[in-house]
Amino acid sequence: MASYNLSSALTAELSELGEYYAGLFCEGSETIHPHIIAKGLGLNYTPNNYGLAFEGLLEYKGGKFHVFINTRADEHLYTPRVRFSFAHELGHYIIDNHRNALMQPGVAPHGSITLMSELRIEREADLFAACLLMPESRIRQDVFKQKFSFALIDMISKKYQVSITAALLRFIALGNHPIMVVCSRAGKVVWRRFNEDFPFYNLHTVGKDIVPVNTSAGDYFKDGTKYDRTETVFAEDWFILQNSNDRGRQFFEHCIYIDRLKQVVSVIWER
Repeated sequence: MASYNLSSALTAELSELGEYYAGLFCEGSETIHPHIIAKGLGLNYTPNNYGLAFEGLLEYKGGKFHVFINTRADEHLYTPRVRFSFAHELGHYIIDNHRNALMQPGVAPHGSITLMSELRIEREADLFAACLLMPESRIRQDVFKQKFSFALIDMISKKYQVSITAALLRFIALGNHPIMVVCSRAGKVVWRRFNEDFPFYNLHTVGKDIVPVNTSAGDYFKDGTKYDRTETVFAEDWFILQNSNDRGRQFFEHCIYIDRLKQVVSVIWER
């Protein structure tokens, strides 16, 4: 299980970089369009259905870079998943050490597969993509003096045409309320992200990262139960407590279900 937190210095650097390119090529537009930025950079791209091969791929060949974007059935350049994948590949191109590494002799291009890869360069490209599609100055205005609820994340997702997961990760970096996001797949926790001021760190997992049973996510993996609303859980349901006084401390949990992956993304925040 991984937390995937990058350093605050790197986070700030990539946030500034994303804001710069969003303003340079999409000034005055509420939605940031990666394909417009690619054109502005003179970077050629090919959208096509590449099946399960990759989500996106940046290739350096013959002295030029080219982006391949996987647009599966019924998808296009304005689909949230495609937009994020395209922005991710722009990150590999714009971040100096990523681009320079691909230009070295004998280095083969590798396709990006999923959000939240274990590879550091993929995490950096994910962060850049989030910063590009959801510029810091705009998100800070959106969340200013806003009471946190899942509806706020849903608003950010729709406004910036990104997935709920991408909106959550951006809120963690810039939001005004401590939350934890836990991704579970086939009954096991695979990654988590959280604000520095979230009150707990260690998950109350059973065995090898097994999802805690007394949670909304646990209900899904136990018998397929889905909740279409925010549920109340307690600190001891999700977390290992260091202080007995924390027992009974109430939290909210809101789940996003992806049946085809047997996956649940749980958003947890204090009531």
